[in-house]
Amino acid sequence: MRVLVVKTSSMGDLVHTLPALTDATDVCGDIRFDWVCEPAFSDIPLWHPSVDNFLAIPLRRWKGKLFRLLLSHDFAAFKQVLGAERYDAVIDAQGLLKSAFLITRFTDGPKHGFDRQSAKEGMASSVYDVKHRVARSKHAISRTRELFAKVLGYSVPETNPDASIDLGRPRELADRLVLITQTSRQAKCWISERWRAVIEDAIPRFSEVVLPVGSEADYEMVLDMSDGLPVRIMHQASLDDVAFEISRARAVVSVDTGLAHVADALGKEMLALYGPTKPRLVGPVGARSQILRSPTGKMTDINASAVIEWVSQAGKVSD
Repeated sequence: MRVLVVKTSSMGDLVHTLPALTDATDVCGDIRFDWVCEPAFSDIPLWHPSVDNFLAIPLRRWKGKLFRLLLSHDFAAFKQVLGAERYDAVIDAQGLLKSAFLITRFTDGPKHGFDRQSAKEGMASSVYDVKHRVARSKHAISRTRELFAKVLGYSVPETNPDASIDLGRPRELADRLVLITQTSRQAKCWISERWRAVIEDAIPRFSEVVLPVGSEADYEMVLDMSDGLPVRIMHQASLDDVAFEISRARAVVSVDTGLAHVADALGKEMLALYGPTKPRLVGPVGARSQILRSPTGKMTDINASAVIEWVSQAGKVSD
């Protein structure tokens, strides 16, 4: 059986989809997947051993340019690629108008997705041949697992979510603390001075403190907050490389961003800092993940002392 998955973004949403592929592989056996996603996240589908290919489409780059997109040679070529193979099922796990009308409707195979009440944007369901009811009150991982189960005809396994991430490299645990300090939404960022206090306390406890950055602006922010401290700032050359560094870490502290979900899926010991967003539907679910929520919804009201205490306990293994 060959299945096409439509889940284009964001990073966390793609990671949340991986356990559904594990369920399907465990139950159905001989099943293979292709995946449509944004180019920036194209590493993620190939972390799962049941994925053969990814099809990259830069919908974010075309935001606000829909008319030009529809008439472009790039879009014509992409439609041709989408329709080149007949699939036993096409699963639109995104549930948005853009995924349904710009991607799913051009695929060849029975089209499945959330029904009008279940999809994030109800009109998207008009594209699907088969519509599935999945409660929106469930966590994103559970919703996607249930959608795949209904499409492929099995009961959702009672096991904990298993992303089955294979980075293709041998993993040896290192005495490393990874601090994921940057995210695109300013309201989800924590105060630099408090990060510096955490770093200063962590340095004697770990052999290495690593701070990943994804842009030049992130680099400047992290460079400033860690000025004079013996840390390693890691440029995010690829998601593969950053995920590998996280996979070998003893502990991770992260704001609410995509790499936090990578750490959670890898089963790392992690403290996730949440302010304005609510983790109940999209937050970490791993047994080794802990969520520290602001009492007011503002990141400024998360105290450094609580994070330092967590890091000190995580670092005791290496003391």
